[in-house]
Amino acid sequence: MWGSGFYRVVFFFPQVLAVAVVGVLFQAVYRPDADGVINGVLARFGVEPVGWLIEPDLALWSIIAVMVWQAVGFYVVLFSAGMAAIPKDYFEAAALDGAGRIRLFFSITLPLLRDTVQVGWIYLGIAAFDGFALVQVLAGDKGEPDGATTILPITIYNTAFSYQKVGYASAMGVALFFLTVTFAVLTLRTTRRERVEL
Repeated sequence: MWGSGFYRVVFFFPQVLAVAVVGVLFQAVYRPDADGVINGVLARFGVEPVGWLIEPDLALWSIIAVMVWQAVGFYVVLFSAGMAAIPKDYFEAAALDGAGRIRLFFSITLPLLRDTVQVGWIYLGIAAFDGFALVQVLAGDKGEPDGATTILPITIYNTAFSYQKVGYASAMGVALFFLTVTFAVLTLRTTRRERVEL
């Protein structure tokens, strides 16, 4: 595809930024007044400013959107490498047999990307169990507003440093570790199948 190298750089750029930098950047993007990037654009269309990080119904979704924006570059590179490893002969042979783009995707591309999809699911699950740094920067360690952004790592942090229950927090950390490992193992087992030889 023309310009694919440029697109990869653009998509991967957020991945090289530190999480704290991303958090500070999106504090400016999500500002609740007309000086915020998004609310400034909305104000030009006569829309009232939206409290992206101060409304309980929007806060967590706004942070999830930032996590997706930051992580998408990794998955672009991961799946680009997986697709580049598929021999072009398969596509050419299937095209000669009259297969269209949709048929090529579901019959060749997706089955041969199964291992890549498996790895992607595991990384995605681990990221979903984490998210501490971004939530800490954007919403603070109290799960503001009204506990809407409270996630397990934030609870562990508060238990250790706000309530001084270090032992209890350590036990919660170990439980989070085993929860993450269990998710990874279950993902590997449920998506396991016979290896496709190229």
